[in-house]
Amino acid sequence: MQVGGVWALAAGVWLAGAGVSWGQNAPPTTYPPSMDREPLLTWLQRETDIQPDKVVAVTPQAVTSVMSTFPAAPGQSPRVVIRAEALSPETVAHTGALSWHVSMNADCESHKVRLGETTGYAERNLLGERKLLRAAENDWRTPDDGTALEAAWRAACRADFRGPFQAADAQPAVGTPQAPVAPVREPPPPRPVDAKAAAAKPVPSKPAPSPTPRATPAGPAAGALAVQVGATPSEAEASSLLASLRPKLGGRRAWIETAQVGGKTWRRVLVGGFTDGGEASRFCADLKAAGRACFVRPARTG
Repeated sequence: MQVGGVWALAAGVWLAGAGVSWGQNAPPTTYPPSMDREPLLTWLQRETDIQPDKVVAVTPQAVTSVMSTFPAAPGQSPRVVIRAEALSPETVAHTGALSWHVSMNADCESHKVRLGETTGYAERNLLGERKLLRAAENDWRTPDDGTALEAAWRAACRADFRGPFQAADAQPAVGTPQAPVAPVREPPPPRPVDAKAAAAKPVPSKPAPSPTPRATPAGPAAGALAVQVGATPSEAEASSLLASLRPKLGGRRAWIETAQVGGKTWRRVLVGGFTDGGEASRFCADLKAAGRACFVRPARTG
């Protein structure tokens, strides 16, 4: 099964033209020592927060994964949010980013895609300084066979699609090195719930105002969606951002997620409690209109 190509390079030059002068204070950049299974998987789990089973394509230029999926509503096409991490200095020089993400609508019947706004980041895992790499596309186009864009289309439109880390019989295409099959990483055990909180009276759907929105002890349900509004190493900055979101929550839950990336602790500000992907996307669009960066992602990444 061929999943080669990279949606930033082989699917057109829609990421070209961005310089690499930004993000000069970013942490040292590392790349996989080889495209063999074990070194690549070790690097992926050490340097990124991508789950192997979410990867749809691996090439010498980038690893591409699906962040979130929105099934087709009546009269609409399915949509996925895809992200990529650069696997070579040449890719960084060409795209001007170490990581980037873009939403993609998929027309399953005509085998076409339409890309939304592409945002690049100076650091791994969609962190650091960000910039617009490419405006949203108005026209539909057919992705080239074997590219990561085509793999993302199949991930949205084919129920039997398996990524390179999922398919037991997957083999790299000739002349296109990529990662062999790798097992899906087991999720960590759930965070313990405070016994007193568990025995307490259920919280109403619209909680009473509090000085600062806080996460409840139990994590979000599997499959739920969240809007990530920011990421910072500073706990004070994260708390301040969380508090500033309070007037916009409308009864939704907001919390701070802590993650270890490259040996550094990051605090991500998340808003959850959405009924579906459309509501989450509209909430994020309102934040963008107000000048805040955000994107939709799974509320619990495992």
